[in-house]
Amino acid sequence: MTKSVSCLVMAMFIAVSLSTINSAYGNEYDTGKALYEEKCLICHGASGKGDGPAAAALSPPPRDFNSPDFWKQKNVDQIITKQVKNGKGAMPAFRLNEDEIKAIIDFLSHTFKKSN
Repeated sequence: MTKSVSCLVMAMFIAVSLSTINSAYGNEYDTGKALYEEKCLICHGASGKGDGPAAAALSPPPRDFNSPDFWKQKNVDQIITKQVKNGKGAMPAFRLNEDEIKAIIDFLSHTFKKSN
């Protein structure tokens, strides 16, 4: 990654990280949607396909949450939890509590997981 691209990605991460979460969220899905829009959308995109505004600068690209293979993995909830807490590759770790992570998982599975 070039220095300018690295700076751009870091600046976007800082901007997203510094924004605060409204404590008056509704149900778990709504909370997950708001958290996804605040923390994840910039890289994973509104469609969840890994095509957000910052995605072009990332290698490897962000995960595509529409992929049936992703949802077929065993313990997918644990995989998401671990990656949110610890980061992975270009994805930074996020300081979210268990309820917030669970809300994101709820939003992801109800929004992007295809029924079989």
